[in-house]
Amino acid sequence: MIVYKGGFFMNQTEIFNKNLNEANTHKNHHMMIRNRESLELTGVKKIESLNSEEFVIETILGYMTISGQDLEMINFSVEKGEILLSGYVTKVEYYDHQDTVDNPKGFFSKLFK
Repeated sequence: MIVYKGGFFMNQTEIFNKNLNEANTHKNHHMMIRNRESLELTGVKKIESLNSEEFVIETILGYMTISGQDLEMINFSVEKGEILLSGYVTKVEYYDHQDTVDNPKGFFSKLFK
């Protein structure tokens, strides 16, 4: 199906991708920790890994690690990019994917600086 929009023709895929890109540029990233016992997070793109002591999450602003004890995912909405965790939160750390790629921590990279 071809649709006339804004002075030119667009197919459904182009319209979907345009709307998705517009939605992603307007998303925000928020975090709320309540008494170190629960954590609400928005702007989540995907969950890289998880266990009862650590969650590694990709957000719209980069990667983050949430560490703690007895962590569990209560709710995760892919469409909204929201996650709710419970457990005792001990650490929240942000890092950029680019940092981990550009600055390897291996023995030879340290040796040949």
